[in-house]
Amino acid sequence: MNFAEELKTLLATQTPLIHLITWEEERAFETLLGLRDGAEGLGVTSWDLADGFQTHRRGAQEFPAGDCTTDTVLNHVKDKMPANHVLVLKDFHHSWLANRAKITRKLRNLIPHLRGRQQFLVMLTPPLPAERGLPVELKHDAVPLEMPLSGFEEMGQLFDQFSRNVAQGRQVGKDLRYKLIESALGLSSPQARRAFASTYAQFGKLDERAVDTITAIKQLIIRESGALEFWPAHEGEADVGGLDLMKTWLKKRECGFSAEARAAGVPYPRGVALIGIPGTGKSLSAKMTSGLWKLPLLRLDVGAVFSSGLGDSEGNIRKAIALAETVSPCILWVDEMEKAFAGVSTTAANASGSGAATRVFGTFLTWMQERQKPVFVIATANEIEGLPPELLARFDATFFLDIPNRGERHAIFKIHLKRARIDFPERAFRFPELIEASKGMVGREIARAIVEAQFTAFADGNRDIGQADLLAALRDTVPVSVSHKANIDILLRWKTEGRARPASSDEPLATPGPSSRVISV
Repeated sequence: MNFAEELKTLLATQTPLIHLITWEEERAFETLLGLRDGAEGLGVTSWDLADGFQTHRRGAQEFPAGDCTTDTVLNHVKDKMPANHVLVLKDFHHSWLANRAKITRKLRNLIPHLRGRQQFLVMLTPPLPAERGLPVELKHDAVPLEMPLSGFEEMGQLFDQFSRNVAQGRQVGKDLRYKLIESALGLSSPQARRAFASTYAQFGKLDERAVDTITAIKQLIIRESGALEFWPAHEGEADVGGLDLMKTWLKKRECGFSAEARAAGVPYPRGVALIGIPGTGKSLSAKMTSGLWKLPLLRLDVGAVFSSGLGDSEGNIRKAIALAETVSPCILWVDEMEKAFAGVSTTAANASGSGAATRVFGTFLTWMQERQKPVFVIATANEIEGLPPELLARFDATFFLDIPNRGERHAIFKIHLKRARIDFPERAFRFPELIEASKGMVGREIARAIVEAQFTAFADGNRDIGQADLLAALRDTVPVSVSHKANIDILLRWKTEGRARPASSDEPLATPGPSSRVISV
């Protein structure tokens, strides 16, 4: 049931007190005045403290105007409100906040007078913190109804309305129209209208740059959250060495956000779990996906979710989820998910973990299963033994990121040498020697070795780095595959036992043992 149908049902069942929650008063009135099947016969009046009574649709009997305050408006309703009428009280939360006990009692006394006479009070407020919300005494009398943000069809109508004012010859094509509307989902109508107008005013037309404007607005929304961070993604496919199987999978899933996918009944991609050895590019892959798909990347701060300073943990995860859906389509990055969910289970036989952790996990798990909005979840993990199986089952795929093979290490060297602004024609460095010397290392360790070589060369008269500098830095590096071999072996079983897909098509080199390399100390 959509919002309009819910509202119509409440009126048809003579629900006298409705708490309508939205930032968009104009849309709320448009929806109310657009109801049919009997509801169109209801008179509609609004009242607010600034402008008093305003008639929006006349009923069989007019609602009499009156000079009322928050303290007297309910008396006016009791004495003067005609039958078959809806009175919308704007920002009425200020009334119950100012005189909670008296206003609450008056509302409860009014309910018997309203019921059965087709009289309705709609208290219209923005979303409120729990401590400022509807008085608890009205819990069983007032029905809360939250107006969702515009869906695709409604946002399309807003876009088309704006586009009618665009000069001829500058109208957008079908594909761009879909992309702009899709990117604006999650914004309120005023925010979306401002984004379209800002792009048109700046560039004289609506084009792909409107998506950047919309992303900037969404970024401002995210800053208000304590548990989500907006991560600008500048990385592309060329910034991640290897992982060709995972890249191919991600490219195939990108089309799942298109209009053609909706028309064909293809569901939105739901998410991917990236597990494996630390430093192999799991976090970088999340940023790469954001850059590849041109979608906002939101990082879930697990520590903030469980912080007592932010309120109840389960409330924090619900707010973070709601915010992610608000800015969708987007990517929600759950970094090191084992810190939040290891050892937690919701099944009766395996229920474990703290009460807060279990409730947070249950909320997140239910959302992963039931969500309808295009929020693609990328979850990374370095330690996977304690992860609940019901969590991993919610992802479209689980990839294992192994120690880079020879070809991947070659690509990683080139990426980080370029990033360090080092000229590296093939004749300048003997890459086969570097690749052999970095056997068993992950990308992060290769990057650190290059930085170490830079410092060595800079301290030695600010000269260019050479082969010897890189080899020395590599010799001094103790790879995680050696220092934490036992842990790495546990991780590797996920791939060898077929519990995760390999992210790379070539078989990585076997993990070296402690005696397979000479470590300089």
